[in-house]
Amino acid sequence: MDLGINLWPQNTTWPSMRERAILADRLGFDSLWVWDHFYAIVGDTHRPNFEGWQIQPAYAAITQHVKIGCLVSSITHRHPAVLANMATTLDNISNGRAILGIGAGWNAIEHNAYGIDLGTPRERSDRFAEGAKIIRQLVDGQRVTFSGNYYQLVNAEVLIRPIQKRLPILVGGGGEQRTLRTAARYADMWHAFESPEVMARKIAILKKHCEDVGRDPREIEPIGGGWVVVRDDEAKAKAQLARVAEHHGMSAPPSAIIGGPDEVAEKISAHWKAGVRGFIVRFAEPFDDESIERLAKEVRPRLKELVSETPEPVSR
Repeated sequence: MDLGINLWPQNTTWPSMRERAILADRLGFDSLWVWDHFYAIVGDTHRPNFEGWQIQPAYAAITQHVKIGCLVSSITHRHPAVLANMATTLDNISNGRAILGIGAGWNAIEHNAYGIDLGTPRERSDRFAEGAKIIRQLVDGQRVTFSGNYYQLVNAEVLIRPIQKRLPILVGGGGEQRTLRTAARYADMWHAFESPEVMARKIAILKKHCEDVGRDPREIEPIGGGWVVVRDDEAKAKAQLARVAEHHGMSAPPSAIIGGPDEVAEKISAHWKAGVRGFIVRFAEPFDDESIERLAKEVRPRLKELVSETPEPVSR
C-alpha cells in the first residue's frame, strides 16, 4: 500500500514545509501533496495559505524520489489547457514524478472574493467533465479541437511532453453520479478522505461507472487518507491534535487515527480491505515529525505484513 503525506500549506512557512518535504523524501514515502487554495480552508479561513502550483515545482527541486501532486487543483482556477502545460512542465522538473490532481471546485469564499465563477453543483460537474476530457487528451499528446459550454479549443497542443509515458491524473471528490463517472472516463487515480465503509461503497460505484464507459476498473487506483498520530500514549496524541487545532483556529481537534504502530497499521489496513490502494496522511503546522518518522520506520513494515495477508481481488 502506497503511503503519502499531505502537508497543509496554511499558517506555516516555506522553510517549515521544505524541511518536512526533504524528510518525507529521505524516509521513502511514496507521494507528497499540497492543495490548491488561496485562503486557509480549515479553522480561521482569513489567514495565509501558500499557492499550490508554486510549491509543487519547489518540492520537485529539493527531492529525488517522492511523487508530487495536488489534492486537488480546482478546474475553475486555471484553463484546462494551461493546467495541462503546467503538469507536463512539472513532470520534467521532477524527472517523471508528477501527479495531476484535479477537481470540480467547491470553495465559495475564495471564488466570490476573487471574482471566479463557481456555478451551481450541476454547472461545476458539467465544467469539470469538459475540463477533464481536455486535460486527458492534451497530456496524452493529442491535438485538440473542442467546442463545449465552457471551453473552446482549436488545434490546441501541449508541446512540452511529460517524462512519464502516461502522466497520471487523479480525480478528487466523492460525487457518486457525476464526479465518479468523470473519474471512470479519464482518471488513473481517484481520491477521497472517507471511512473504509464509505470508500468501499464509492469504489463499487466507481467500478460500475467504469463498466458503463468500457473501462477496466483496475486501471484506476483508489486513494484514501486521513489524520494519523503515532503515539504509545493516547494523551500525548490528543495533545498534538489540540496544538494543531489551536494553531489554526479550529473549533475542535481533527478526528484522527491514533495509537502505537501496530494499532495504526491495523486501522490503515482496514482501508486496504475496503479496496483502497494508497493512503495519504494529513499533517499541519505544528508539523508532527514524530508521527512522520514512526509511520515510515514502524507503521509501514507492519502495514506491509497486514496487506500481504489480504490478497488482491481479481477485480475491484
